Amino acid sequence: MDLRQRLARLDRLTSRQQTDLETPARDFVAAPPAELGLREEATAAGPCWARDWREDGPAVPPRLPGLHGLLSRHGDHRPAREEILFVDTETTGLSGGTGTLAFLVGVAWWEGSELVVRQFFLPGPGREAGMLCALAELAAPFTVAVTYNGAAFDLPLLRTRALMNRRTDPLAHLLSWDLLPACRRLWGRALADCRQQTIERSVCGQVRGEGDIEGARIPEVWRGWLSGDPADELLCVLRHNRRDLAGMAHILERVCTEGDAASVPPDAGCDDWRRAWALARVAERRRDDAAAAGWMLASLAGDALGQAGAQTRALAVDAVRILKRRRHWHEVEAVLRAALDAGAGRWAHRESAILYERRLPRLDEALRHARLAGEPGREERLLRRSTPGN
Repeated sequence: MDLRQRLARLDRLTSRQQTDLETPARDFVAAPPAELGLREEATAAGPCWARDWREDGPAVPPRLPGLHGLLSRHGDHRPAREEILFVDTETTGLSGGTGTLAFLVGVAWWEGSELVVRQFFLPGPGREAGMLCALAELAAPFTVAVTYNGAAFDLPLLRTRALMNRRTDPLAHLLSWDLLPACRRLWGRALADCRQQTIERSVCGQVRGEGDIEGARIPEVWRGWLSGDPADELLCVLRHNRRDLAGMAHILERVCTEGDAASVPPDAGCDDWRRAWALARVAERRRDDAAAAGWMLASLAGDALGQAGAQTRALAVDAVRILKRRRHWHEVEAVLRAALDAGAGRWAHRESAILYERRLPRLDEALRHARLAGEPGREERLLRRSTPGN
């Protein structure tokens, strides 16, 4: 077979594959199926399928408090409640990149005490422009995009899809508030994981009812619907997305509550030593040393060191660092003793040597800990200081 014949054969194969791919199982021009509750909207870039939902929203204050120390970015911004737009996508895969489509983009916002949810649905790969245009128009008046792990996934994915469609990023003007880092800082030491549904259930007391779907199955449901499967499971995907958006609103309410609490430590102990520990670290990130020390003392008063188990060393490291800034030397001494009893080892011996040399002068104890820490330079200096006549 010469080159000309090979090229002709390749052309026939390519044409046949393209025809197969371009022959849809569904007529994407038809009206949205009634069972999905979707309607078709006209946009400057083409039609878009959408549906709305309203429900009572959580009691987030009309003007949000500063969340500095909890959020990784823009925590000092204090938007009005109506300036916040929740964003969540359902996609054809979790790998990201140019081959991943967001076939469902859900957004939510407050209107008074109600949470309004709008979902933009993609009826086929060739209809992204209309969806992105509708999203950009809706997002225009808002100032903050709230997501759950969206800074790493949802927002970059939408940016990529806009680029692939030669459009501007529909959410580029919004500040990004990702709730996942805040949840890890507040509850990461108390929970087995910080998945959104874990936080909803364990922290917010929100239990999802029937009719949801596992996130891992969502891509295959959309592809199955494109191939002609019934819309029953696709309706579960829409419900799952709506619950994600409502769940984020409840999580934001709790994050705001804890953000306020971090600045006001209790006068005595705390029932939940893990919460007090977390809030001490949040206050420390805010450079509020007094509040950080107050929350750390509350944690220790709750017998944190006796209950921390495998987390004892991490707690002791935080406690020593925070309490030293407020010159709570006797409390630092007690923490170091407990850490040594728990097997903290060289770090605790070194901190003890520093404490007894500089803050609670007991050169014999400082020398003993310097030897156990394996610090010959400090040991030599302490020997000179403890020798009469030096």
